[in-house]
Amino acid sequence: MSLPSVFGMARRRRLTPGGFVYHVCNRGVRRGVLFDTCEDFDAFLTLLDEAREKMPMRIIAYCAMKTHFHLLLWPEGDADLPRFMHWLTTTHACRWHRQRGSVGTGAVYQSRYVSVPIADDKHFFTALRYVERNALEANLVDRAEVWPWSSAFQLVAAQGGCLVDDGPVDRPPNWIDVLNLA
Repeated sequence: MSLPSVFGMARRRRLTPGGFVYHVCNRGVRRGVLFDTCEDFDAFLTLLDEAREKMPMRIIAYCAMKTHFHLLLWPEGDADLPRFMHWLTTTHACRWHRQRGSVGTGAVYQSRYVSVPIADDKHFFTALRYVERNALEANLVDRAEVWPWSSAFQLVAAQGGCLVDDGPVDRPPNWIDVLNLA
């Protein structure tokens, strides 16, 4: 009797039913840099919009940081989240390698993305605040809405970035103040 090869086994399929909101994140391999320049950040946000054109996905919030990104996604169908994330991360990695002349040199991402389903309204607002104030927590800006590669910036500036969709619960009118509370 022979044992199954570890290399021949497929990864387990994730259960990501549609209709739920997910906090999704991924980071560079060995915490490496994903975005070196403003152009890298902008290209990723453009790629988010491209991904949404190819596969419908409600993007409620996002924040791209130098070594990682966070998304709050609300898929409609059961297979939407893995399909969207596969296209996004694969396309980003291919373009990342091509731009740097490093095609064939290894992985860009540390592993598959992490997705955490949002349990209730309180969890939703906790995750939303966490995503949109990520640059503030990292001491990269003095106010969350100043980071140009976040949905908080896009909400205030109403230009550039990736357009955000309404979530299952509206942000309160004082949301920017809530983001910036210590």
